[in-house]
Amino acid sequence: MYWQSIIIIFSPLVGAITLLLKNKSTNILSSVIANLAIGISMLLSLWLFITYLSEPKVSESYLLYTWYATNGYSFEIGLLIDSLTIIMSFIVTFISFFVHMYSIAYMEGDSSFRRFFIYTNFFTFSMLFIIFSNNFLQLFIGWELVGLSSYLLIGFWYNKASAVNANLKAFVVNRVGDIGLLLGVILVFVTTNSLNYTEFFNKLPLLVDSTINLLGFKIDLLPFTALLLFMGAAAKSAQIPLHFWLPDSMEGPTPISALIHAATMVTAGIFMVARLSPLYDLSGYVLSLILAIGVSTALFMGMVALVQNDIKRIIAYSTISQLGYMTAALGASYYSFAIYHLLTHAFFKALLFLCAGSIILKCHHEQNITKMGGLRKVMPITFVTFFIAGISLMGFPSMSGFFSKDLIIDIFKHNNSLAYYSLILGIFITTLYTCKIFIKVFLGNNQLKVKKRLDLEHNDALIIPLIVLAIPSAFIGWALFDSVLFNNFFQESITDNIRTQQFYILYIKDSVSFLLHSFTSLSFIVLVLGIITSYFLYYKNDDFPKKISKKYPSLHNILLNEYGFTNLSNIVIPSYFKRLANMVWMKSDVNIIDNFFVNGTAKLVAFISLKVRVIQTGYLYHYAFTMIIGLLLFLIIFYNL
Repeated sequence: MYWQSIIIIFSPLVGAITLLLKNKSTNILSSVIANLAIGISMLLSLWLFITYLSEPKVSESYLLYTWYATNGYSFEIGLLIDSLTIIMSFIVTFISFFVHMYSIAYMEGDSSFRRFFIYTNFFTFSMLFIIFSNNFLQLFIGWELVGLSSYLLIGFWYNKASAVNANLKAFVVNRVGDIGLLLGVILVFVTTNSLNYTEFFNKLPLLVDSTINLLGFKIDLLPFTALLLFMGAAAKSAQIPLHFWLPDSMEGPTPISALIHAATMVTAGIFMVARLSPLYDLSGYVLSLILAIGVSTALFMGMVALVQNDIKRIIAYSTISQLGYMTAALGASYYSFAIYHLLTHAFFKALLFLCAGSIILKCHHEQNITKMGGLRKVMPITFVTFFIAGISLMGFPSMSGFFSKDLIIDIFKHNNSLAYYSLILGIFITTLYTCKIFIKVFLGNNQLKVKKRLDLEHNDALIIPLIVLAIPSAFIGWALFDSVLFNNFFQESITDNIRTQQFYILYIKDSVSFLLHSFTSLSFIVLVLGIITSYFLYYKNDDFPKKISKKYPSLHNILLNEYGFTNLSNIVIPSYFKRLANMVWMKSDVNIIDNFFVNGTAKLVAFISLKVRVIQTGYLYHYAFTMIIGLLLFLIIFYNL
């Protein structure tokens, strides 16, 4: 598996470098190089995944390169290959490959076609570099490369002011989280003298009662370390209060939205917490905090989607909400459930974004769903694939999203009523905004007068990814339910194996029983109520939401402004830091550097020069007199010595 893993990681990087050097390559050649590089990684990842499914193996760790070493410690680049690595690699490369294929048609005609594929290949490499890392240093390097890649892709259309503002916001917010991640990594190194995962996990029992002194307060080491690391995860995975960069990331091309929201970047935080599950199992109150953040994000960010009309922003808020479900599972210490929902979510969310891109292209780049309508007959393939992705997102029984989402909800059914009913309410909200898109886009009148083509609705390169991704969106949840979650698949990589097996025995029995039981569950009842409510709200009486917003403008504005986060991120924080920057500039740069050191030195020299210039009279007898006085002083000094 060593060489397969090397090729999986570095094939996209080779593709990016090749495209970078071939600065005069045609669009066809650029797309071939980019897709071939990702395709190789995808096929090898798929092969490794099938191999692990048939026969789970013991985790393997390899050293690639020693960066710096002393007698006490070393900084290394290496590989950790286990079930978590394999499944994440499969998700990233599979989604990335079909997004790349889709992009051939979507980006056709763009003047920066080659640059787009350079960025996407490098983005995929950066994520794989994180996934296969076996130490915190490599994790941090990959983390920053993913941040850089996302910055370049979100601001891909750099002539567009909103895109530049969006990529800057994403970059800055993620740097806030990265401060926590970096401090956590430093704390790991200082306390264990190592950055290797395995060595760190082996030393955890010795650090359970350890404390650190911070500003005179004694703080438990492991929870504090876990909290710092989670700051980085919360920013990358867009959890409250570091979530507000993600909706604005829609300014990038739609394939990038699919890549960021489904396979890369936002999944990095969920992956990292699952990878560090031995630490989080010992983190105490931090798990409760993660649970509270996850449940709050799932509920409240889903509500924000209800007042949006931009198709991509609705799906973006949906991503934040679904990441909240994953985070809630992490907070409950069911790490494999979070990864399982990450798996199913990757396919149906990528499909939703690619369907959105198909709709936007057909509607001449219009993104407001209230201006669309009647596209069911014009776009039959997009209609069917969006329907599959939508009901999977809602968690309709038998669909992939159902198996993963209902599992997470059932965790709290018997021990946490607040979390349980909050996530149940999240199903109702998810159903509302998903049906809203479906009804506004595909049903009703064709307001944009979009004409139906005689052949397929789009190029094959754009349609094939929709059809392919629709299959796992419908079936992968069922296919992997027993084999991945409850067959010791994660026993070498995640610490919740015993908990999941007990949960399976007590509440699940098998996938068929779980499916049949769902039709009598509260989740299904709420989902059906959501569909009925959507029918009356958005189809039968589509003016009703407008009436509600006019009757309760304060509530509408609160949701539209993300509970104040929009105002906070766009106005309050920038103005505060602008004032702070101006103050620092005046105090340090102007007063100290300019006035004291630079101008002050010049003024001092000028002052001395003015004084000295007085004695420069030009008369010879003045200079002779000065020389005589100087000679006398010289003789007196040396005589005394």
